Formats: sequence, C-alpha cells, structure tokens
Amino acid sequence: MKYIKLYEEFIAEENKSGEIYKPKRNVPTIVDPIKHPELADEFFNLINTAYAEIGGHIKVKSPSDVFSDKDWDFWEGIDIHGTEDFDIILFGSKTKYGIKFAGVGHDGTRDAKRKYIDERGKDLHKPGHYIEVSGKLAEILIKKYGSPSVNTQADVEKVLGKPVEWNGQNPEDPSASGVSWYTRKIAGHDHAKIMLGQPRV
Repeated sequence: MKYIKLYEEFIAEENKSGEIYKPKRNVPTIVDPIKHPELADEFFNLINTAYAEIGGHIKVKSPSDVFSDKDWDFWEGIDIHGTEDFDIILFGSKTKYGIKFAGVGHDGTRDAKRKYIDERGKDLHKPGHYIEVSGKLAEILIKKYGSPSVNTQADVEKVLGKPVEWNGQNPEDPSASGVSWYTRKIAGHDHAKIMLGQPRV
C-alpha cells in the first residue's frame, strides 16, 4: 500500500524553501534549481503527493528526478498557509512560444489544490502561457475558467515541433469539452491531449 504523507508531516519536516526564499503568503516566487538543488527532496514530496492518485508522476520517481529534465527550466513556488515553505510548486519549460506548464506539486490540502487550479486558470489567459492537458483538469480549465484552446493542427504541431493526429472531438471521450483534441505518442503510448492557453505562434 502506497504511503502518502499528511500535511502535518510536511510542516513538521525541515523545509528548505522557507529558509532560502522566505516567500510572502499567496505571492508566486520564481525558484532557481541550479542555485538550490537541495530543494529536490522537498519538491519531490510535493510532486509525489500531487500525483499519488494516478500512481505517481510519469517522470519523477525519486528526488534525483526532480531537476534532471533540463527542459524544465521554469519553477515557481507559492506559500498559501503562512508557514513560509512552499505549499505548491509549478514547473514547466521556457520555449520560444512562451512558458509551457508541465506539472505541479502540492501538499494535498484542498486549499492547495484549489489555488493551483486558480493560478493555472488565470495564467492560461495571458499571452505566452500554455499547457497540454486531458481528463478532469482539461474539463475544469475549459468549462470553469474558459481557457482558450489552440484550434489548428498546424499551430499545435508548430509549438510541439512534432506531428500529431488531429481528432477534433476527444477520441477517448466524445462528450468531453473542446473541439481541438489530438493524439500523440508520449513515452511510447498514444495519448489524447488538448493544448490550452495562448502560445505565441
């Protein structure tokens, strides 16, 4: 049985992000992983908690994986509980089309989950911010936050730098919101995705 840390255990541990950045409550803070690789353990705990329901993050299986993908060069932390350490981390890539969001870590509390969705919903209305999503997150971002989508195969392929199979409706769930779904291979398997936000194409 997979063990998931409780929020109380997070705040009881020595969290280095508070010591290093002293973040202000609810104010996003840019993190530099090159200067502070010692944050890997803390960030792994947050990422592991966020993805526990689906069996863990596909790429982050240990603390050594957290900063190993050099494409993930955008990291942001947020303290929402006034405990100084980060309760949420957001990470992604800086591309010529803008910031592509790749993943999240959080402490598992309802407040942290809500804050993450709120931040993502706001960011995707800003030029130069985008994300590939599917499932429940895609539905929430489209229906609740009105996140715009990239609506042509040519633009999606330009941003990704690779071909996709254009579907229109979600091939795995035709009732899903959005009409700009496509299929592409990720880690050797086909996945239905939709690109939301406003990449600079």
